[in-house]
Amino acid sequence: MRDMLPVVRKHHYVWAYYLSAWATEGDKNVWYATKKGNIRNDSVKGLSRENDFNKIHALSNDDVAYIELWPSGNFPGLQEFQKSQIEYFKKASALIDFHVGLEGLEGYAELKNVSEAVQFGIFERTHTAIEGLARPVIDELKRGNASCLEQGQYMTSFCNFLAQQLFRTKKVKDKCFEGMRLLPAGTPGVDTFKVLFERNWWFLSYRLGLNVGASLCSTAASDHHTFIRNNTGIDFITSDCPVVNIHDSAGNTVPGKPPEELDLYFPISPKMAYIISKDNRYDDLALSIDEQTVKVLNMQIVKDSHLNIYGVSREAIKDARRGYH
Repeated sequence: MRDMLPVVRKHHYVWAYYLSAWATEGDKNVWYATKKGNIRNDSVKGLSRENDFNKIHALSNDDVAYIELWPSGNFPGLQEFQKSQIEYFKKASALIDFHVGLEGLEGYAELKNVSEAVQFGIFERTHTAIEGLARPVIDELKRGNASCLEQGQYMTSFCNFLAQQLFRTKKVKDKCFEGMRLLPAGTPGVDTFKVLFERNWWFLSYRLGLNVGASLCSTAASDHHTFIRNNTGIDFITSDCPVVNIHDSAGNTVPGKPPEELDLYFPISPKMAYIISKDNRYDDLALSIDEQTVKVLNMQIVKDSHLNIYGVSREAIKDARRGYH
């Protein structure tokens, strides 16, 4: 019998390596607030993680037709890439059910192992590849070197990573599923639409991330990119939604109304952060930032978090949760 393929079922929806920037020096533990309000200190390996979060299924013709109803971006190269990704996952996912009915074969365990390795691992590896491309950029930014983004490939990798991280969280998934379930049941086509949406969310979120990443790359020269060095006595915190839209329109309370613009804020470490905006309102933060502005940005992270916020100390978590009063 050949060696079995690893079946990875513990999937992070926030990159553990990213969270390690808030870890205690010498280990990989970070302070965090739980959903119930407790403050703990644990390894990043078990945080912002859910079993089978990136599990996929065999793509049927109906699934593919449904996916293709969704926007594929405005760039021919992006559209071709998305088509190739659909074909790639369709062919790979065909292996998921190929062991069914073959239980009596001597090598059935190996066949099932291949199936599970694909079902639980192939999309996880896609995100691992995106993270791998972004890692050199993140490392340079943590060291305070924003000039690395003058390299076109670094900017592309960074924008694609931010966009994927924006859409791949548990909060976005849960909120989208909640919204879909509010659609009236029994309406012709709605029930089928709901089923297809939930079955294919893994690819739809990836597709939305590809679209936004390509858009961020295409406008990088005209957008305002602000790299922030935090020399104050208050550290940046982060959360299980580390890329947040801080544009004023993101705070609207009208159901179903999308934000008018994206002002993406991304804390890189306790002392570094990044903002991408269409206007110059944040430009001065590249020169200096005061404690009050750090508090405002931290409160945006608290507001947009889902289950957890992360910081370098118990006090950092407590202060952010009570709004620094």
